[in-house]
Amino acid sequence: MMQRFILIILAIMFVTACDPVGQSLDDGKAVEVRVPSQESWNPVIRINSVGKENVQARAAYSAHYDDPKEIVFIGKVSLDFFDLEGVHTSTMTADTGRIDDKRHLFTARGNVYVDSDSGMTLSTSILHWNENKETIFTDQAIILTTETDTLYGVGFESDSNLENWTITNPTGVTYREFGND
Repeated sequence: MMQRFILIILAIMFVTACDPVGQSLDDGKAVEVRVPSQESWNPVIRINSVGKENVQARAAYSAHYDDPKEIVFIGKVSLDFFDLEGVHTSTMTADTGRIDDKRHLFTARGNVYVDSDSGMTLSTSILHWNENKETIFTDQAIILTTETDTLYGVGFESDSNLENWTITNPTGVTYREFGND
């Protein structure tokens, strides 16, 4: 008799746990489902500005949407940057990415790294590349590694090859000594 009572209590607990109190799983709102106009697996997308190819975007998967006009990248996202002479300058990698075609803005998210061919490395959680200004920027926490230092901060802006950069709010302490030559 006691086992039957316990089974009934467990069954009631199971059923009531499936639907939160005061909430319905069907709230009456329509769920918008976006369907891409194109899908690609392992695509290579070339972006040209000032008459020359300056970026190659790669990913495991991409979906092209018409409204709003954008491309979403998922898995092994990589952007290779080139200078005006076509020489490779740096590579950005991330978990996901998105090209906003209207604003000419690429947004990388999740484990974002930029490795310049000069040896500098930037890491952050979200990074934007503005095609018109040819700059990368973020308002998130960053770690910038140079040949001699590791710098920390919140907010960053640079050219894509990490040569001319600014950390908006640097943090941390340095113990580097300056000589009196």
